[in-house]
Amino acid sequence: MTDHLNVYLDGILAGRLAQASGGALSFSYDDLYLTRRVPTPLSLSMPLSGSRHSNRVVAAWLEGLLPDNLGVREEWGRRFEVSPRNPFALLRHVGRDAAGAVQVLPADVDPPDAAQRTGKVRRLSHREVNDLLVGLTVRDAGWEVGAGAGRWSLAGVQNKVALHRLDDGDWGVPEDSTPTTHILKPTRAETRFADLHVNEFVCLRAAGHLGLRTAHVELVDFGGAKTLVSTRYDRGRGPDGAWLRLHQEDLLQAMNYPPSKKYQSDGGPSVKSAAALFATLALADRDVVRSSFFDALAFNVLVGGTDAHAKNYSLLLRGSRVALAPLYDVASYAPYLSKGEAARSSMKMGRTWQVRDLAVQDWADVGISLGLDPDDALSRVERLRVGLPEALAAAADEAPEPFAGGARRVADAIARQGHLKARHLPGATRRRG
Repeated sequence: MTDHLNVYLDGILAGRLAQASGGALSFSYDDLYLTRRVPTPLSLSMPLSGSRHSNRVVAAWLEGLLPDNLGVREEWGRRFEVSPRNPFALLRHVGRDAAGAVQVLPADVDPPDAAQRTGKVRRLSHREVNDLLVGLTVRDAGWEVGAGAGRWSLAGVQNKVALHRLDDGDWGVPEDSTPTTHILKPTRAETRFADLHVNEFVCLRAAGHLGLRTAHVELVDFGGAKTLVSTRYDRGRGPDGAWLRLHQEDLLQAMNYPPSKKYQSDGGPSVKSAAALFATLALADRDVVRSSFFDALAFNVLVGGTDAHAKNYSLLLRGSRVALAPLYDVASYAPYLSKGEAARSSMKMGRTWQVRDLAVQDWADVGISLGLDPDDALSRVERLRVGLPEALAAAADEAPEPFAGGARRVADAIARQGHLKARHLPGATRRRG
């Protein structure tokens, strides 16, 4: 017996997921969807030209919609009485507000539900929001409210919650197909990374000061939980004020890698893997995506972002057009380095993984692999490297109380990295050919 789920992109039926009795998955685009003027693909790994996409591709893509945190998935499995290792079964219950424009709904759910956005949002009291966030900091089963309402799923490891911010600034949980608008990530106190929320704020604000596109972030003290609030870049509003879902997927999904292989050292994508994907894009998008990715990669490496794996870069898909999504989930490991410890890049950069060993030729080689002129690549790196200390200081100045002191400490720790203090990158006068 085969089970089915419908997949919608911003309220429009795009296709159907199927799971055979043996567990094999497949996805087929809806015939009517394919007749649209310029339909958006569900994934670059599942082109519109394919009549039916098989388990190898579909399973990895679905896994990318779910949390990496096994504790969360196990709790969901207990709650819904399904296997935590079955993404199809989990998304039946939590797929109504997934990443990008995706909604995964049971086949027997009335189709208009996917597009019904009446703004029916259950308002949460300040106490409820605080209790929710505090709960996320003391237990591994995050994403509590959304899952309980059968609403949404977020990928990643760090505990977080997706909520809808009302026009008056209060928070709520959508009760129809109104999308969530923000992601809230509370910090865990009394841990080595207790200031991770401040760290991410400083890094993303600094990137913005350097001209990179980033998710908008703010720091909020909810009383019991100090929290990073990130505006969802995969949400927008139409001319009539209605909320829209904007489609996106991470690089792992686009390249058909499961989340378990997000790190290159674990068999995941390299810079050259990303370059091969970008080479398949339309000419109108190819060079912009390549250069945008190079800038994002360079910033992550220079700032000491050791967790900048392929899942932390995404692509926005709209019809046949592709763009690199704004930066998100950027944090530096520099404030936590112990004596003698060195920051290691998530992707191999030229000949090395070690950030402190990166020389001019390595940066040039990375640029060349992405189709950039080596001199242009080096110019981009040097602009970011030279501008980072000032950008970090400006970002720290934007942190409100009671976060300001921590923001300055994070910014100072990042700026003390040797490659940011040096007058030139190693090998600046002896680059090969």
